[in-house]
Order: sequence, then C-alpha cells, then structure tokens
Amino acid sequence: MKKITYLFIAISIVFASCTKEEGCTDSRATNYKSSAESDDGSCVFSIAGGEWITQSISASGTMSVSLMGIPFLDSAINYIETDSLEPYKLSFFDDNTYVEYDQSNQEVEGGTWSVSGTELTINTPDTTLIGTLEDVSKTNATIIMDFSENFTEDGATVDINLTQTLSLSRDW
Repeated sequence: MKKITYLFIAISIVFASCTKEEGCTDSRATNYKSSAESDDGSCVFSIAGGEWITQSISASGTMSVSLMGIPFLDSAINYIETDSLEPYKLSFFDDNTYVEYDQSNQEVEGGTWSVSGTELTINTPDTTLIGTLEDVSKTNATIIMDFSENFTEDGATVDINLTQTLSLSRDW
C-alpha cells in the first residue's frame, strides 16, 4: 500500500512539474508575458502598431434641409462603401502620432491620437475626431464615429446626423 501511495505522489509531482506557464505569448500585445510558455488566448492589442487598411465604411443617419423655415428635404442616409476609401491607410505609432495615407501610399496628413477607455481621439491639423473603439484585435479593428452638423447658408438650414463605422484590417 505504501508503494502505491509513493507511486501516486511521484506521478503527481511529475505531472505538476510539466505544467506550462500560461499567458499571452504574442510580443506585440499590450499584456505580453515573456515567461509564458503556452498562449491562453488572453492577448490584448492596442490601436498602435502596424498599418490599418480600411476595408469598408458604413454610414447611417439623417439629413434635413429647410428653406426659409419650410422643410425642403428630409432624407435617411444608409450606405456601405468598399472602394475609393478615405482614409485608405492609417498608421498609429507608440509615441501617439499618426499618419494617414491615400491609395497611392502618399502621406495625406498626420497628427496625434490618444485613447481613454474605448474613446479614440484623433487630432488632425484642422479638426478633432472622436470615435469609439468597438473592437481591436491582432488583425482587425472597428471604429465608430458620430457626426452632427447644423448650419445655415443663403437661407437654407441644413441638419446632418451621421454615424460612420470603419472596418479596418491590420498589416504588420
């Protein structure tokens, strides 16, 4: 009986010592664990790193126009764009700068960016854009941006409310 007990203890020790430390093994992740030997699927990725290629932009919202107080146009906006996309490519860097490129890989503009929780703020040379990071993974991201504009010109009042969803893929 003692031999069986010792054998059971010895086997338990052997199996316990063979357990690999789990964690995120992808060095590009924000929670990379260098001592991990087995990837447990817990990797978390930042918007920074690699180049983000726009795959599609979908938009939904409303636009209304009134001329001297009389409704002239009241329209729903719904579309998905998969080509001629702007921005075509975005690069977010660890120093909180970004560069936007067009389809011919020419730099269009640059600026700064920051993230607080899921809120992404992009400061371009002439405006500030605020979006929600819906999803960021190793290879994909979804950014949702709400736009609202109301202006009057030559007696016409225009009211636009739009939500854009950018679907991006990352090129490391």
